[in-house]
Amino acid sequence: MPTPIHPRAFLAAALLAYAGALAAPALPASDVPAGRLAALSRGVNLSHWFSQIPVKNGAYAHDWFATYDKPEDFALIAGAGFTHVRYPVEFEMFMDEDHPGTLRSEFLPDFDAALDHILGAGLAVIVDWHAREDTKGRLRTDDALALKAAALWGAMARHLAVRDPERVFLETMNEPAGMMSLERWSWVQGGLFAAMRSAAPRHTIIVTSNRWSGVGELAKFTPLADRNVVYNFHFYEPMAETHQGASWTGDGEKELTGVVYPVDPVSKAAELAALSDPAARKVLGDYHASRDWIAARLALAFDWGRVNGVPLTCNEFGVYTRVAPPDSRYRWIRDVRELCEAQGVGWAMWDYAGGFRVANSDAQGRRTLDAECVRALGLQAR
Repeated sequence: MPTPIHPRAFLAAALLAYAGALAAPALPASDVPAGRLAALSRGVNLSHWFSQIPVKNGAYAHDWFATYDKPEDFALIAGAGFTHVRYPVEFEMFMDEDHPGTLRSEFLPDFDAALDHILGAGLAVIVDWHAREDTKGRLRTDDALALKAAALWGAMARHLAVRDPERVFLETMNEPAGMMSLERWSWVQGGLFAAMRSAAPRHTIIVTSNRWSGVGELAKFTPLADRNVVYNFHFYEPMAETHQGASWTGDGEKELTGVVYPVDPVSKAAELAALSDPAARKVLGDYHASRDWIAARLALAFDWGRVNGVPLTCNEFGVYTRVAPPDSRYRWIRDVRELCEAQGVGWAMWDYAGGFRVANSDAQGRRTLDAECVRALGLQAR
């Protein structure tokens, strides 16, 4: 068992990492090998497997981990031409707040077996701390938890350091959302990063800006001085298209249905006339998306990466499938993917078999790829 590390040991490192981020040169050179960036070129997110598990299935369970995604899924993903998967994991299952420098062992065999299957299929993998919302809420104000989180990532990075750094990537945290300021997140992420880098000096680390990792947040972020880093953003704009029918946004999108991309004035006017909810009417009224509109929004990230001389990845983008017109969804996915590729930016679609899926599931849980969605991604279903 690894030697426990007290969270206070990371306080000085966290502060130094944060100060280093602020003091980074205007044009930090990148040392990320070209082969690693190629591995991050085309990916998909493995949602609802080791994170965001449906409540009816309990919190964490060995049988869920063993059966939700299986080796045949990774063969399907690799066979279509994806180069990597993003593996969202709730590290909370490994967290002992009294001993944060060690990993709780109950679910480590499940975690490691999943990594073995992914890598065995020839895929690279991003291990992403997909923190629970209550954890992110606590991190906004709880310094002690931030230090424990750094110790936890240090323990996990030591555990992963034996894995091939050409194929295994470490991501600090998914979408540090809510009210966490950029200054606060930079300090928290600085502590995580310092612990990760100390424990895994050869691995490429993926970092992000605050809130929901959008292009606007990235444009305000200061690159780190470390040169073995890839910078991540997420893209779900405009929400009227990507989250129509979604119940969790709280901004009126759940009342929308049949929103067409690119914007079609006739269908938009008809839907506006049928809407009574003020929030939904505002969201749809502000919807003017086209490929050029998306290009202008993505340029916030692309220009930031170019000015700072750092590599980027868009490791979440997609359209919720429940009520979105399929052809519009495919057009949106194709445009975002093509615009990223034109700038040499890797991507990972959200998600594999969930609500934004690239794979459909039958009654027995067997998956088949959506051929049109795969084509929109520039790949080929087999």
